[in-house]
Amino acid sequence: MNNDSRQLEEVVVTTGLGISRQQKSLGYAAQGVKSEDLNINRQPNILNALQGKVAGATISSVGGGPGQGANIRIRGINSIDASASNDPLYVIDGIQIDNSTSTQGSGAGANVRSVGNRASDINPDDIETINILKGGAATALYGLRGSNGVVIITTKKGKGTGVRTNFTSTYGFENVNKTPAVQTEYTAGILGVYTPIGLGPAWGPTIAEAKAIDPTHPDQLFENYKNAFDTGSQLRNTVSVTGGSEAIKFFSSVSQFNHDGMLPFTDYQNLSARLNTDIKISPKITAGVNMGFNNSGGYRFDADRYGESLTYYSGRWDVRDYINEDGTQKWRGTNNPIFGAATNRLRDNVNRYIAGANIGYSPTSWLNFNYRVGVDTYTDNRKRTAPGPRGISGERVYDNADGFVGEYLTSYRAINSTLLATATKQITKNINGTLRLGYEVYDRSTKDHGVLGSVLSIYNDFRLVNAKTLAVSQGINQYRSNGFFGEATFDYKNYLFLTVTGRNDVTSTLSAANRSFFYPSASLSYVFSDNLKLPAFIGQSKLRLSYAQIGKDASPYSTSSGFSNYTGLPTGVTGLTISSNLGNPNLRPEFTDTYEAGLEMSFLKNRLNFDLTYYYSLSKDQITRAQVSSTTGFVTASINAGTIRNKGIELVLGGSPIKTKNFTWDATLNFSANRNKVISLNDGLSEIVYGPGTGGYGNSPVTFKIIPGQPYGNIYGSYYLRYYGNSVEDPMRTDKSLPMLIGANGFPLNSTTKQKLLGNTMPDWVGGLSNNFTYKRLTLSTLIDARWGFEKFNRLDNFNSAFGIADYTANRRSFYTFPGKLADGTDNTKSVWLNQGTGPDGVNYGEGYYRLYHRVLSEPFVQDASWIRLRSASISYSLPSKWLPAKTIRNANISVTGNNLFLRTDYYGLDPESISADSGSNVDGAAGMTYPAARTFLFTLNVGF
Repeated sequence: MNNDSRQLEEVVVTTGLGISRQQKSLGYAAQGVKSEDLNINRQPNILNALQGKVAGATISSVGGGPGQGANIRIRGINSIDASASNDPLYVIDGIQIDNSTSTQGSGAGANVRSVGNRASDINPDDIETINILKGGAATALYGLRGSNGVVIITTKKGKGTGVRTNFTSTYGFENVNKTPAVQTEYTAGILGVYTPIGLGPAWGPTIAEAKAIDPTHPDQLFENYKNAFDTGSQLRNTVSVTGGSEAIKFFSSVSQFNHDGMLPFTDYQNLSARLNTDIKISPKITAGVNMGFNNSGGYRFDADRYGESLTYYSGRWDVRDYINEDGTQKWRGTNNPIFGAATNRLRDNVNRYIAGANIGYSPTSWLNFNYRVGVDTYTDNRKRTAPGPRGISGERVYDNADGFVGEYLTSYRAINSTLLATATKQITKNINGTLRLGYEVYDRSTKDHGVLGSVLSIYNDFRLVNAKTLAVSQGINQYRSNGFFGEATFDYKNYLFLTVTGRNDVTSTLSAANRSFFYPSASLSYVFSDNLKLPAFIGQSKLRLSYAQIGKDASPYSTSSGFSNYTGLPTGVTGLTISSNLGNPNLRPEFTDTYEAGLEMSFLKNRLNFDLTYYYSLSKDQITRAQVSSTTGFVTASINAGTIRNKGIELVLGGSPIKTKNFTWDATLNFSANRNKVISLNDGLSEIVYGPGTGGYGNSPVTFKIIPGQPYGNIYGSYYLRYYGNSVEDPMRTDKSLPMLIGANGFPLNSTTKQKLLGNTMPDWVGGLSNNFTYKRLTLSTLIDARWGFEKFNRLDNFNSAFGIADYTANRRSFYTFPGKLADGTDNTKSVWLNQGTGPDGVNYGEGYYRLYHRVLSEPFVQDASWIRLRSASISYSLPSKWLPAKTIRNANISVTGNNLFLRTDYYGLDPESISADSGSNVDGAAGMTYPAARTFLFTLNVGF
């Protein structure tokens, strides 16, 4: 066996249920990211640290806020139910953990406070590797909870003997990486009339004309979008201790992270501690305990509401000058967003404990029993406050009404236990076999309650007893499943590997007749380089084939119809009403058939290698909540609705173009493209609206709908009418290549309330290119990340058009002839005035083109959101040992990292990667007023003792 084969022979991958297998034996795609690659860009959220590093994974961040959430979609959207999670399963050291995003007390829809997902609790410095299991064959042993893929996180363990200590400190600062282009010529006013105090930020006269009226007007407009955000900062300190003996090995760490946000009065703190132990009780008995505690939280604010307030606020005034000496808001005809962030507050405080224990017993060399039990439990306490009015003349509060205080508590507990028996035997001279049989129990309970007290007797006494009106909410969600599974692996001459699995799940969310269901998988790995005589330059290479069926159950309580509390009743009066969803006791489990083929090859002693994968999946009997007629008394009904398909390719290309004694260049390219299609819906169901109209003026809000024959993620909205002549108009999509239809008044005509397909939120392809250049002790690492071929609705652009803020509205004092056709097919030749009021031609144009014709429809604001960016660049230097105190410091490394250093996109305003939704939402097609993305500069010191 050559050196290349021996190296790859030793590559071990952590697969389902923590089972370690040689990579050459896997008949499916699995991609890992090691600690050194994960932490190059020093991201506080481990999901953001994976961006651009995994083929087939689309990762989106809510924004650059402290403790901000992120989500990951593996191989597209697998469920047509917008309320169902498309998140993968997260497993840390064999323990299945929660990664949900709770919006309790924080708002909903486009206006939701920036509360993170639970994966943000994990300290990235504790992680050894992250492995992504993508297809059905890879996730088969995890059952229904692994139907969207599995993220396996392995934390660090004790190594060697003795005790070693490591200290890592990272300090950084950040600024908004992209701000909207605005016009700087026209000031506050309405219909061209200077109105310094009022809701007219930029439809007034020029600055020079305003100064003639008001000498106190500044010479230039304030750059309020830039001024409204601070320079954020972050600091993480981590101390870890590792060591032990042959009998006991341990790893422990303590980490403190503080993040002050760019949006004023927002912050986040995270204190984490971990202890991992591995114990060798006897030659036949081993055990291990993993424990992690985390306390996190901070002050949050609604970034979309903040951005909306900024569009109302005129550049005539400095947004930083927001408060009077008596503590009241400086009123400029509209709310000041900074005053809102200072007074309308939400703070969360999460205490989380994740622990697991396992014991292994090997009575013989060929038989092993392993039992693992884990618990993930946390409490999430939130308090939301806003002062009431003080009674001072002219006082204005910000979205506070008469003041309020809200207290909310979520309690989560999940227990997961697995018993696994493994037998390995040589069946014949050339065939080895491994049989695994197991049983798993998963039990989860979530309880939440909240009390919102409004109308405060004392304006700043934030106790519930100080509120005159109380509104109570309460909920409980319980779930349980059992799984019986088996896996058989056959190895023929160490080059042909066959793996078959079967699993039967029993779930609490379906009726007795349907709650037990079985699904199989099979995968084949053929390492043909070990079987065939190939040219010397070809290294270890293999073919992969796999098939799997994945089962999936319904959300809890989908089979029953119940009651909910009647809201809006006076204090002291209670009542019940029918719940909004009609349960269906006949719901069947979903099944997804997945097919995968792959080719892995290496060349020139592994100087060049690639992994190419094609996959196809078909999900049937999709469970969703479809809208029903109001005459039923319900809003939605649980049904098995239809079929959805995903297919695509993934390519991982790696190599070392240059490798000398002192210099090495390593590069990795990740590329993936997914195509999704809704094949069919239930009989009589022509569409499912999963995202209602999303904020905007007039008829501009868009709708997200699922329609048979169309892909998931389609954006439907109002549009410009087109001249079709003798052609037949497509009823579903607008043809932007055709000339616009111009009205007799010279302005484009639009569809008013009618909607057509304008874009899609799913990218055509996603890619990432990593480069590591090492010269002696100096290393330069870069990551270029791209997402191409998708659209988003731009709410910020819609508002900036409406209020004359966008840079393109600076042409208002000009005539323009819109290119297009009149109804009779002749070219439009009528020139119109773009500004408000009466133009030089004596015609009264009212509120003008941008408010009457542009802001009122969707089409101009469903924009190409494609981007390519320099995700990160880092330079590090390992100090020579001769510079370090002998016998005190073993090693030391310093590094400087920049994130989001360059962004290329045609999307107006903010970074289109951010979304105007919580990180758990499936509706990610709107952006613009979210928390801006950050350009971050970080300085790290790592010292080993």
